[in-house]
Amino acid sequence: MRKIIFILTFTILGAFSAIGQINNKSNFQKIKIDVNTVEYIEIRNIKEQLDTLSNKIKHLTNAQINLFVEKYNNSKSNGLRKTIPLYFISVYLNNGTKRVFRINGQYIKENNDYCFDLVDSKFIESFWNELNTDYIKNIRYVFKDYIKYQESTDSQENKDLMSKSLKSITILTNKDELDFLINVWMYYDPTDFSDIPEIYRILKNSKPQSIKAIKTRIKNKKKWETNESAPYSDLINLLKQLEDK
Repeated sequence: MRKIIFILTFTILGAFSAIGQINNKSNFQKIKIDVNTVEYIEIRNIKEQLDTLSNKIKHLTNAQINLFVEKYNNSKSNGLRKTIPLYFISVYLNNGTKRVFRINGQYIKENNDYCFDLVDSKFIESFWNELNTDYIKNIRYVFKDYIKYQESTDSQENKDLMSKSLKSITILTNKDELDFLINVWMYYDPTDFSDIPEIYRILKNSKPQSIKAIKTRIKNKKKWETNESAPYSDLINLLKQLEDK
């Protein structure tokens, strides 16, 4: 009887051990990110939060998103490693789910302490430093200078700064910034400037706040604007495009 109990116990324990090994193995496997399924990516600097008692969250630019996904997908396994995270990266997917990564230097991990090696220890830090640039401030500078002279031309330097700044913004939630960006969409139209569609991309990523901002702008028509004339009349189409998406 004791022999039978021993055999059964050994068999059960062996089964649980096998299941544990399977689960552990699956936990150590990297699930690659399909960049086409990414809606947006947020980054938090834990060290800076401790220093400033702030909870500032920034959004990666489109270029940074592509670089991060490529770097992570190509990263090599580095085994179990206890590290204190310096950055948190949250990847929001189109299906409503989220993946959260913890990064210290070149090491990145997701669900447990199993790390993957990004090779470059300054890779994520460089993202954060790039995002410290005040792109809205740059856009305000260019736009203010442009409308001051009420001309249809602008310097190549200003157009380049406007283009780079727009492309560096992924999402906006601040009401004043969205209100301002809508006016840029309406009135910044120098010759040979082709990046105004970048504003639509930002507004689309910033729903529902951007929809609310456009509705408010429609209600607050300027004295020189009319329902029949662009760019004010184009606001209705802009609103419809965003609501239909």
